[in-house]
Amino acid sequence: MTRSEFRADINGLRGLSVALVVAYHLQLRAAGGGFIGVDVFFVVSGYLMTRILVQHHGGSPVRYVAFVAARARRIWPALGALIAVLLMAGAVALPPFDLASLSRQSLWALSFASNHFYLDHSGYANRTVDDLWLLHTWSLSVEWQFYLLYPLLLWGLIAAAQRWRPGASTASRRGALAVALAASCAFSLAWQAMQRASASETGLFLLPARAWELMAGGVVFLLGADGAPMAGPDRRVAAFTGIVLILVSALGLALLRLRPVGLDLVLLGPVFGAGLVLWAADVDNPVLRLGWLQAVGRWSYSIYLWHWPIIVAARLTPWPNDLKPWVWVAALALSVLAGGLSYRWIELPVLGRRREGWRGLARPAVALLVVVGLAGVALSTDGLSMRDRGYARAYPDYGASIHPLLFPERCSNFKKAAEAMTVCPIDRAGSARKVLVIGDSHAEHLWPWFVAHSKVSVDFFAASECPPVPAFERLQPGYRCKDYAALAWRKARAAEYDTVIVSARWATVGLAGPAYCHEALGGQCERVPAARKPGLVRQELRAVIERGLRAGKTVVVLDSAPEAGVRVPRHLAREQFWFGAPRLSIDRSAVSAANGWIDTLFEELRAQPGFHLASLRGTLCDDRVCRVYDDTLVRPIYYDESHFDPVWIAENARFLEPFVQRDGPAPSAAPVTTQ
Repeated sequence: MTRSEFRADINGLRGLSVALVVAYHLQLRAAGGGFIGVDVFFVVSGYLMTRILVQHHGGSPVRYVAFVAARARRIWPALGALIAVLLMAGAVALPPFDLASLSRQSLWALSFASNHFYLDHSGYANRTVDDLWLLHTWSLSVEWQFYLLYPLLLWGLIAAAQRWRPGASTASRRGALAVALAASCAFSLAWQAMQRASASETGLFLLPARAWELMAGGVVFLLGADGAPMAGPDRRVAAFTGIVLILVSALGLALLRLRPVGLDLVLLGPVFGAGLVLWAADVDNPVLRLGWLQAVGRWSYSIYLWHWPIIVAARLTPWPNDLKPWVWVAALALSVLAGGLSYRWIELPVLGRRREGWRGLARPAVALLVVVGLAGVALSTDGLSMRDRGYARAYPDYGASIHPLLFPERCSNFKKAAEAMTVCPIDRAGSARKVLVIGDSHAEHLWPWFVAHSKVSVDFFAASECPPVPAFERLQPGYRCKDYAALAWRKARAAEYDTVIVSARWATVGLAGPAYCHEALGGQCERVPAARKPGLVRQELRAVIERGLRAGKTVVVLDSAPEAGVRVPRHLAREQFWFGAPRLSIDRSAVSAANGWIDTLFEELRAQPGFHLASLRGTLCDDRVCRVYDDTLVRPIYYDESHFDPVWIAENARFLEPFVQRDGPAPSAAPVTTQ
């Protein structure tokens, strides 16, 4: 955008979008919907690209080259500088396995295909993501892919309009083009919604799922506030309405605790809001002209580039479970500072050189090739493995070593329809008893112990991310938690089982943003205020457990184990590389605070015959901290942030032994607990 084309409203909208994204990634209070900043930015990008293509470029191959080259000059230098700094810092501070991972990600980011890489390697903005340094470049890859394809679509539509109505005026042809592009946009959105591709991360990371947002910006340009300015008051109302729509959408998504996947039509709010602001062209809008918002808007690209690696670095501090407020303040300040410096010393000098076509790409291209070379050297040497002092050498093989011991993937009921859900049996020949294990992935991680020690047959009926709480449902597409819970407890009351073992990630059940589906609502699901969720979970869980006890079942419930909040094996390997020994632990008081709401229910149920409460907190914790590393076994206790290492759990779940003996537990036996 040249100085003559500069619009303060667009710059302010850029500032607003990056502020929302940074706040979301910093996990600031009430910023849980800030991920829509990316959607807003896509609309802005589509608007600007359409303006550039319509006003300054024809449909010739030469103009196509000039357009792509201009986009490269805008994106390459700052991205290359960021990756170069990360690689050089990583060569000093990161263990070899981390540097190799960073190098691999760098090559994907520099090839603008990182959205495909991260589709297979991440969950967006997951708290435990502490090695995906360039995760945020997925959006740059989507934009670059759009830049390559969009001119062809737009010029094809222009050519079709000219052939269809050769004598039509420019305004008429632009209107026809807007209609055609709007139809393409609507088709893209409708296809996405019907395919339900966004029920997975596919709807987040890939261009087909995002194309409608980018094309929506093009439609706004063609509809023509630039060509036919609105009246002053009407323009101001439209702009303010758009700003309010964006902010209300962000706040609403935060209050509903919706994740940035599976939203589809919900994103019409922020997309329409951004479109209104652009359509109004209110360059004197007092909100968008705020000084700090204008500065953030100018630096938005560089701030976006730098903020995420700084946040990842913050997660490597000694406080990964409870980052201090000053760490987040420092991360925010560093993001803005680094963004400002990058804008001043990298973006501006490159943008100031107005060479056309590929001639202006010589220096950025050479610099980019140097960065590719740095990444290639680091990757080909396994992260400069000669630096490994032996402490972290075993980590890269850890995942492969435990995979055969984990709960079988063939037995997973994750997002399966009710009729497809199945049990996973551990058969013991000659056993007259059968035990049922139900729960989410925190039931699945008990599998290695039962395989190694059970004397009776055991059926696992588990569904990851679905706790066995009746009336619990997740509103994201694909989940069948309500169906799973109903089936699980129906099986629990079946005559073939005398004992039911229940395990779940209780600490997060009341915080997961569920809906509740009551018979009184005719089977419909509704959201409930966050303050009521724990009460409803306790109510539903108590009722179903007591129903099982009345049916004569022995019910064993495992309470929540401590959660580390980081990928434990990786974090311990880093500490061994840096300090020579693991240091990570979990604050015991945080465990009690996270689980107090559900622990009270389990304590109350302990008085009922046939109910048993079991816990690993006594094994893992003293009065102050809980361990995440076993010095005797010389291995991590968790294989991620909350699931037990299979070798460790196979040695340490002995409290389950009374329930898997041939004769079984006596109904009147005292509760078994290791608290």
